[in-house]
Amino acid sequence: MRFTLAQMEAFYWTSRLGSLGRAASHLHLAQPTVSLRLRDLENALKIKLFERSGRGLKPTAEGLALMPRATALIEEAEQISLQADPAAVTGSIRVGFAEGFAVTGLPVLLETVRADYPLLKAEYVVAISYELERELNDRHLDLAILVNPIGRPGMKLVPLGVQDTAWAAPRSWNVAPTAGPSDLCHLPIVSNPPRSAMFRQIKDWFATAGLEPARLDICSSVAVIGHLVSSGAALGVLPVRMIEPEVATGRVTMIRPAPELNHGRVYASYPDGGLTAPVNAMLKSIQKTLAGLNYLKVIG
Repeated sequence: MRFTLAQMEAFYWTSRLGSLGRAASHLHLAQPTVSLRLRDLENALKIKLFERSGRGLKPTAEGLALMPRATALIEEAEQISLQADPAAVTGSIRVGFAEGFAVTGLPVLLETVRADYPLLKAEYVVAISYELERELNDRHLDLAILVNPIGRPGMKLVPLGVQDTAWAAPRSWNVAPTAGPSDLCHLPIVSNPPRSAMFRQIKDWFATAGLEPARLDICSSVAVIGHLVSSGAALGVLPVRMIEPEVATGRVTMIRPAPELNHGRVYASYPDGGLTAPVNAMLKSIQKTLAGLNYLKVIG
């Protein structure tokens, strides 16, 4: 009796995710189907692959020994499937985007995906990078575009470039076009929550002068922070490409910081062994969109 690729996928994802339920959800299968595939694989290989661990499962010694070969087999199978005609790529994907890119790039990305991969079904999730990275780690996302990710075990990181950022102020405030920490620390500032890339960026910039902002309010949405700035309510650090339209209308002043901000490094991230045909197609579309918009600087 020979094993099948489907059985090996059931083993791989159950091992990675620690439960039949999570593996079934990731594979878009019923849990009894995954359980049956694991039982058939154990019968084919004549070994026991899992044992109970609390409410989940953990690989046995035999299962741990099999894991590297299973990983190599699945990755090779995915590489073969990626050679298919782009128009024939099917399936669904849940992909997360840092909000700064989503505001500027998502309209173009949707058009690109529809044109290049008409059979691909995508769900787009927009949040701050810290939340997206957590969702990706919990396997609630298949792919995420992250700014300054922490980097977690079992996750691939593909460098895409540097997101240029700047201070943005209401034009009515008459802030100088170049400013340092001492020039801005007394002004009201709005940032994403602690642990976010934006919050760390702001705190680190003021720390270069040994300063803290006098008033730092928290808002979870980058788009809303942009609206607060253009409405005259706050100062913020935002992606340059995102605020350029508001600068052009005269509502916002872009302030070049001295010293420079630690600009956000942007990565695509997906689980090890998770470069499926839909993920690969979406990643190619994202890279195409970024290049067309000239959104990122090349990482040096």
